[in-house]
Order: sequence, then structure tokens, then C-alpha cells
Amino acid sequence: MSSELKVDTISEKTSAAGVTIDGLLIKDGAIPSITGGLSSAQQFRLTANVSSTGDITSNWAVPNTENQGNLGSLVSESSGIFSFSSTGFYYVRFDVDHTVTVATNTFGIIEIYLTDDNSTYTSAAFAYFGGQSDYDQGVGGISTIIDVTNTTNDKVKFKFTDQTGNPRINGSTTQNKSVVTFLKLGET
Repeated sequence: MSSELKVDTISEKTSAAGVTIDGLLIKDGAIPSITGGLSSAQQFRLTANVSSTGDITSNWAVPNTENQGNLGSLVSESSGIFSFSSTGFYYVRFDVDHTVTVATNTFGIIEIYLTDDNSTYTSAAFAYFGGQSDYDQGVGGISTIIDVTNTTNDKVKFKFTDQTGNPRINGSTTQNKSVVTFLKLGET
């Protein structure tokens, strides 16, 4: 026979005691977002190929094919700068579909850049990609976890560098070929 107990609040007898539920000891503040879960999951895709060196400042769009969607809207983009409307810990990932377009040793670099003063950016994640023959293709990604403590100053941008030859990051208006993902993991 099963029983059900319905209550609005369970309080500790003393602040040091905690509450044990099914063998799990929980103390005040130990699980700050137990009711919230993942509050934001957002993606932005590149809608055009990128072959020039520098910050990727244009052609970012929210995926909208079939059932694609975002959970929340805490991250926004303007001229390739991604800003946060809420503080917290975020998982940031940059995935690229790339192509080597010439028959030679060709290499490119992708990077995630962060700033905490809305001015000076530092590379936080870095990876090479490349190939040795005309139209070698591949996929790869880099990621980092950031602590956004100031929504005015803490920002992210993404960079592509043509190291040698003529590599290209592929974009698409209908598929996530090259995409950035932001997941809010919890409060700061």
C-alpha cells in the first residue's frame, strides 16, 4: 500500500541538521535551483560560409527549421557579440562544418573569445582544422563554461583564422552546419 504526503514546505529542525529524503541529506542552500532546472538553451547558426580571417560578425540566425527552437531567450546577438540578460553559469559550444577548397596543406583556427570588461577579449577555447587535398571536409567543435556575473560587461564572440591555404566554415539557412550553443547551467 502506498501513501502520499502533500506539503508546501519542509523545514530543518536545526540549521545544521538538514532533511533526509530517501537517504539523501539536503541542507539549506545545497540545491539552489531544484525547481528551475535548465532555464535556457539557445542556438544560433551561421547562414553563410565564412572564409575571411577575423571575428564572425554577421550571418547569425536562430534556427527555425521544422521543430527547432530555443528554451528561453537569455542570450542575444548583435554584430557577432553575444550578450546575456541574466547572470549565471553558461556552457558555450562552437561547432563547425569545414571545407578545404584547395589542393594543398590547408589549416584554419576557430576560437571562443570572452570579455569581462566589454572591451578586452581573451581566447578561452581554440582548435585547428584542415586537410591536404581539394575539398577535404570535416566537423569539429570547442567549448567552455563561463561565469557571467555582470550582464553589461560579460560577453562572448567567435573567431575564424585562415592559417594557411583557403579553408572555409560552411553555413546554411536551413540546417545547423556551423552553430553556437548556450546552455544556462545554474545561478552564479
